[in-house]
Amino acid sequence: MTLSSDSREERVSDGEDEHVSDETVSGRRKRLLMQVGLASLAGLGNFTMGASQPWPSPGLADMEVNNKTLVGTEISLSLAQKDMTGSLMYFGSLFGSWASGWIMGVVGRRRTLQINALPFFIGWILVALAPHAEVLLAGRFVLGLAVGSVMVTGMTYVLEVADTNVRGMMSLIPNLGTVLGGQYTFWLGTVLQWHHLAIVCSLPLYFILLGSLLLPESPSYLVVSGRHREASCILRRLRGPHADVQTEIEELERRNSASAGRKIGLTDLAKGRVWRRILVVVVLFLLQQLCGNVVLKIQTTRVLQAAGEPPLDPKLASGIIVIMRIAGVVVSFFLWDTIGRRLCLVISHAMNAVALVFLGTFVYLVDNAEPGDDTYLSYNWIPMVCLALALFAGDIGIDPIPYILSAEYFPTKIRTQVSSMCITSGTIFAIGALQLYSPMIAFLTQPGLYWFYGGTSVVATFFSLVAVTETKAQPVG
Repeated sequence: MTLSSDSREERVSDGEDEHVSDETVSGRRKRLLMQVGLASLAGLGNFTMGASQPWPSPGLADMEVNNKTLVGTEISLSLAQKDMTGSLMYFGSLFGSWASGWIMGVVGRRRTLQINALPFFIGWILVALAPHAEVLLAGRFVLGLAVGSVMVTGMTYVLEVADTNVRGMMSLIPNLGTVLGGQYTFWLGTVLQWHHLAIVCSLPLYFILLGSLLLPESPSYLVVSGRHREASCILRRLRGPHADVQTEIEELERRNSASAGRKIGLTDLAKGRVWRRILVVVVLFLLQQLCGNVVLKIQTTRVLQAAGEPPLDPKLASGIIVIMRIAGVVVSFFLWDTIGRRLCLVISHAMNAVALVFLGTFVYLVDNAEPGDDTYLSYNWIPMVCLALALFAGDIGIDPIPYILSAEYFPTKIRTQVSSMCITSGTIFAIGALQLYSPMIAFLTQPGLYWFYGGTSVVATFFSLVAVTETKAQPVG
């Protein structure tokens, strides 16, 4: 039996709600490709953020053998200062995430994306031209201001423009940008000196400015700002000519208003459902840091060097490990809108626990081997594989999903403020995890630290099963 051309031009439901008319497959494909393009442009900020985060891994490794600066001085960092190259950036992001929550509410998502380019530029110039350690650390702090803003702005924008039934897939794009930015830094770090690497890492921010010029404002922001006509025009482009955009606007209004017509404000944070969800997201961020996720990403080279002689150059091994992070993003593309956020978190933490407990056991056996016993030398690839598996697992759920839930759990009127609060808590935890990396190794020993990280993921696995509410295919107000 053959199908007619009319039959082949199958019509599908948009999936937003029952009021959306049918549209052709080709029309839907074009519309979703446009959304992918918008998400990719918004994700340029995440690419620059991804390039900023792992700079200490190749940068500090190069500084060990080449500590000459571009201004002719020599630079040397203590162990505590090396830890601060990671933690200071996250300390700066505390202020960046809080500021962006307020800025987005005043000037909108699009304009905030443009503003992010300024602290990125200043931060990288300070790092590249640093004559001594203090200026370099100041540059990392300024980069943190931009990173904190991007953490809130990019994901919020994508979640507000995407169709409900593909929101999980669309939210992967900023995450993929972060991972690709990390690849950009890792691989260039294998051939560039630390200061030249900083200059090259500043180049993507120009694409932020150019890309943001092509972005429409978030329709959710326009609705809560009372600009319904602009919101209607943008929603018509995003949802298609057959969509009932008026119903979506009314739904956005309803979700952002109390029953008596009072606009939702920060006083509504005291409501049971809101603060319980805030608590869940904050705990997820705490578990994210206590399981070693950020430490392993930023201090990859140091972790490999401390675990024994790796089979490859540490910087090259770090780049290969980041490729596994890309694989994690690709896998999550097929999981988030099928099995959902909750199960992805469970799988992610379970895999992380196995990898890090195994890594800790291997390092323990090597450290306690008899003098002259080279039994484990032929297995020196194990730490790299365990680390790669842990970071692969992290990009399935541990790293991105708390950020996604911090936006999906709350209505537009309070989304940026509450998301900023949740991400700020995660940033505080990240600062602690990074700054305590060296002291915890001294106190727990290296295998003990990995067992601690793995044990935290065991706890997080059960917490995710019990406490996380699934948001797959649910509308965000």
